[in-house]
Amino acid sequence: MAKYPLIKTTLKDRLLGGHYVEGLPLPSEPQLAREFDVSRMTARRAIDELEREGYVYRVQGAGTFPTGKRFRQGMFRVRPFKEWARHPDHRTTVLRAMQIEATPEIAIVLQINPGDPVIFVHRLRMAGDEALVIEKRYINAALVPKLLDHNLSVESIHETMVSMGVPLQRVEQNLEAVNLRQEEADLLRVPVGTAAFLLRRTTYSGSKRATYVNYWVRGDRYAFQDSFEP
Repeated sequence: MAKYPLIKTTLKDRLLGGHYVEGLPLPSEPQLAREFDVSRMTARRAIDELEREGYVYRVQGAGTFPTGKRFRQGMFRVRPFKEWARHPDHRTTVLRAMQIEATPEIAIVLQINPGDPVIFVHRLRMAGDEALVIEKRYINAALVPKLLDHNLSVESIHETMVSMGVPLQRVEQNLEAVNLRQEEADLLRVPVGTAAFLLRRTTYSGSKRATYVNYWVRGDRYAFQDSFEP
């Protein structure tokens, strides 16, 4: 099993938690390789992904540095799946829906043990012939063991979970701009490196993390808006 996702998640938690001081370099790749008992190449891959996502930057001959905490802007919402599915021109394709074993990275995110059962749902939202949104969702299978019996191309996963007796009370989400990798670019039919939105969302049932989802959203087809009292 690849170890770089665990390294990446650990370093990201440290970066977001202020563990590394801005202006000072992170541990070197050889140091990280020793800390996590992996090859230098594995450590480099984790750093490469963090750099691509904007969490760190490299300075030739000086090392890898944290970019600093990003500005946070609240008050944005994403259209619920049931509203999306109601439009006659919209459709959702389920690319994969299956039960898997939690990887170390997903286990950390869902606060479960590596190897525990997780339901993985990979969906693509379309408007006419245009691919607009990629969804990769991980669900604690212990909460909804029969979720895969449902038609997830037309049913809201959240509403289905609630109907199965799993109350969903709180959502944490983060929105940022990214450049699409090959896999996402191919699905959205745009060039590699195209700018897009990446929405990460964690939904809680009580104190438990019930689902974790990544949405890649076409930046040339979507705008986020909201209204509120100043």
